[in-house]
Amino acid sequence: MVDLSITEEVLADGKVRYRLGEPNWAGRRIPDIHRPGSTIQIRTDRMIDVIILGDGFTDRATFRAELEDWLAAFYGFPIYETFAGCFRIRALYTPSNQAASAARGSYYRCWISSTGRALEAGDNVDWPNSPAAEDVAFRDAIWRSVDLFTDANLRRYPASLDIGDSDQALTNAGIRDRYRNLVVSLLVRSALPDTDPPGFDLHVSGRVIDIPRSAPNQAIHMAVAVGALELHEFGHAFAQLADEYIKTDYRGRGYEGDDAREPPSPTSVFSLSNLWFSNLTPEVPWIHLSPGGWQRRTASGQDPSPLVGWMWVGGMRQHGVWHAEYMCLMNGGHHNFAFTQVAADDPTIDDGVVKGADLRGRAPSFCLWCQEIVAIRILEKTDQLLEAGDSSDITTQGTLWWDRWVERLRANYRTLLNVDQQILDAESRYAAMFPGKNGEPLWRSDLYAVPTAPTPPAASPGPSLTGEELLLLTAAALP
Repeated sequence: MVDLSITEEVLADGKVRYRLGEPNWAGRRIPDIHRPGSTIQIRTDRMIDVIILGDGFTDRATFRAELEDWLAAFYGFPIYETFAGCFRIRALYTPSNQAASAARGSYYRCWISSTGRALEAGDNVDWPNSPAAEDVAFRDAIWRSVDLFTDANLRRYPASLDIGDSDQALTNAGIRDRYRNLVVSLLVRSALPDTDPPGFDLHVSGRVIDIPRSAPNQAIHMAVAVGALELHEFGHAFAQLADEYIKTDYRGRGYEGDDAREPPSPTSVFSLSNLWFSNLTPEVPWIHLSPGGWQRRTASGQDPSPLVGWMWVGGMRQHGVWHAEYMCLMNGGHHNFAFTQVAADDPTIDDGVVKGADLRGRAPSFCLWCQEIVAIRILEKTDQLLEAGDSSDITTQGTLWWDRWVERLRANYRTLLNVDQQILDAESRYAAMFPGKNGEPLWRSDLYAVPTAPTPPAASPGPSLTGEELLLLTAAALP
């Protein structure tokens, strides 16, 4: 059972520093992925630091209530609970004179649109990294707060890391010189309430920003999950997971642009993505979760067709991009189709406008492939994939560790997280879904497809048949 206690330390100028669930990580012990049933104590300099800040909070009681909700939600995910011993979670309250707004009068000066919800809009989408005075002040304030945690783990991915070219889902630019064991969550309280959906008043929609340090250290950067209470944005910032939304033009079934990204080559633990850009069986990285993988599952009698681990349309483009399950924390209520790619047959269509199906769910959780990626991220950041004799070159380590994961360590992960039961539970949930316009079950949806085998190469022409061979073939064909 995880500990949800929060302790406070009052600082100057009304600031308060918090330690969240400290008994969970005080001993620095996590499951030993190499020896099932055992635990291992990780090094202090391999701890994963999570620092939670708050903008627009005018009183500390409200901020602490947000911390309590965040901590409970975080440990509600089996993968985070399992590895609680390596997450050193702390927070800092800094009072704001006013809530966050377009006027930028809050402490961190987080920009909020006039609706009180959006952290990006139109020409202001790049405000976190712009040279404008207010945006520089925003970044400087973030760094001042982070630097109050003088023992934070500032380990970085080295500039020498090479995970492939720019056509991949994850690129070198996004990971080189980024803090490896430090992630920041900035909770933002808006000046204007939002009532759609109900219950999310005063919370802004989330995004992840990547902010550099000031010159001359601007090559060093940090991922910051901004705006939302829930952990979707943290999944972006910590595990580099992508959105699984189906990007549309909000009318019919059009899609914006052509995503030319490709699967990583070679596969590395540093380039893993929850999106895939090919539906060929040998390439799909989550094929072990499919009905033809670890668990042989087939439809028979009244049993519906199994769905976990097949190919699901989405990932910010309607065509050519796939993810592993219908519902996932990395999906949501944006742009999505509930059942089919035919507008007239989708229950989320209203007067020709795509409203967006909620493919995250009321009690969101990771799909099983995203969960596995999070596990790998935790293990590589804490050096649990490293073995004696491994190359010191981080690029080589990435491919070596992926091979080690597939060949040996994945089986231990399967047991540790009881993945077999998680698959069965997910299949049971999907079997109970009937999202079609006329109540059709999920397994009849055309949003998913079974991975296909690659087309075999065309046979090269053989030598011409001799006259004797032609006669023999003709004779064999006669009645």
